[in-house]
Amino acid sequence: MEAYMAGVLEGYITGGLIHMYYLNTIDGYCAKRKEFCDALKHFHKTNTAFIDTMIKSHANDDYWHQLGLVYDQMRGLEAGYADWKADNNVTEHTVEMDVISEVWWLNMMSEGHELEAILTPNSTTIEYQDHCSAMVKVLPDGSDLYVTHNTWFKYNTMLRVHKQYSFAFKSLATGVLIPGHSVSMSSYPGSIFSGDDYYVLSSGLVVQETTNNNYNKSLYASVRPNQVVLEFVRNVAANRLATGGRQWTDIFGRYNSGTYNNQFMIVDYKLFTKGTPVHSLPDNLLWVCEQMPGTITAADMTKVLRDTTYWGSYNVPYFQNIYNMSDTGGLVQQWGTFFSYNETARARIFYRDQNTVTDLSTLYSLMRSNDFQHDPLSQCHQYHQECQPGYAGQLAIAARHDLNSPTGHYPYIFSRNIAGAIDAKLTDKDMAARLEMLAVSGPTHRQQPPFRWSTSGAGADDRHTGQPDVFNFKPIYTKWYPNKWIICV
Repeated sequence: MEAYMAGVLEGYITGGLIHMYYLNTIDGYCAKRKEFCDALKHFHKTNTAFIDTMIKSHANDDYWHQLGLVYDQMRGLEAGYADWKADNNVTEHTVEMDVISEVWWLNMMSEGHELEAILTPNSTTIEYQDHCSAMVKVLPDGSDLYVTHNTWFKYNTMLRVHKQYSFAFKSLATGVLIPGHSVSMSSYPGSIFSGDDYYVLSSGLVVQETTNNNYNKSLYASVRPNQVVLEFVRNVAANRLATGGRQWTDIFGRYNSGTYNNQFMIVDYKLFTKGTPVHSLPDNLLWVCEQMPGTITAADMTKVLRDTTYWGSYNVPYFQNIYNMSDTGGLVQQWGTFFSYNETARARIFYRDQNTVTDLSTLYSLMRSNDFQHDPLSQCHQYHQECQPGYAGQLAIAARHDLNSPTGHYPYIFSRNIAGAIDAKLTDKDMAARLEMLAVSGPTHRQQPPFRWSTSGAGADDRHTGQPDVFNFKPIYTKWYPNKWIICV
């Protein structure tokens, strides 16, 4: 009941935001994807029946108990949103609603790319898109440890909600409060998980990821709706139940759906003591987990922090088996080092600039950096000779695809569109202990002009209902107050 009612409250209180976000991002999606949407309806029905059966048959299992609570929260969110629509006389109906509910669309949106490839393998509507920059950085004197992330997405998604969930869920096995009973996360209207993903957890873990694209479509053949748990659901379960990085990756790996394939970084702040020399950082401080359909690979990567003081993440797989099986390496012949783990632009920028990080201010500057017109590492002709002019707005830590020249000539991976890095989040040892972070919304305007819808050249498909015209916001410090409802939008 607690999970269901939490969903009801959120669905009703944020109903207006959910409605606008759905219209901006999902409405009209099926117009060019009828075959996919028909297949998705069957996939979702079959998968939900499988999940419900497993929940009922594993009533004493903590994993399936948490999945049951996730689905309860989703159903509550649907009910609360329906009540908001009824009270506000919102009666419009879209084709997408005949496939799955608006709430399910919004929560499955991050997995849509892979689901389309799985269900309609001959589809031509799937677009290439990098997604996120992230870093884990320990200061050389051991005085602090930072976890930071920016999300790359289409600008029509820039209706944001910073959320904290605090639940009194208990372990069935022990009867005590689950480790991740509370979470602070950057998120979106109607979503019960982050989507970015960026989580600060009561367990002492901070979890983030960047997406790894799968270019080997044959891997999807093994995905069956009656054998998998969707990525966002496994994500929530791992966040709630895990006490450390190894356990997080074990829980997340169960019933791998092969959708939204990411490189997750799990930082265990319980193992970090300020002032610890970098070379003495304890094992299991940083775990890295990468997923492809049918495969989860994970390892303790704290040694990299000891050796280099940082871990950078930028949409290229680290583990060789994931790199090979995803056929990322196969693209090096066509695109050069853009698809190389060590030589792609953001890898080189992180390597060059991470030493400038001495405090939160310099960390923020790095995660918002984009000087693509002048930075030699942002030159795109090094990856493709037909790229004109010779630089691209996404070859930076904080992408600005919209600043590429409207008259330029770009290969499709560098094409101009209304997308880029839409935020930045960062936390440290003390903030993480209080489930806090620094966060900013909107494309970077540190070295570039603020994004402005009215002069962006956005087309009719770039709907942005509810958004301001100009995104020139300053970062905010998200501080939570006990026994008060706070929704940061």
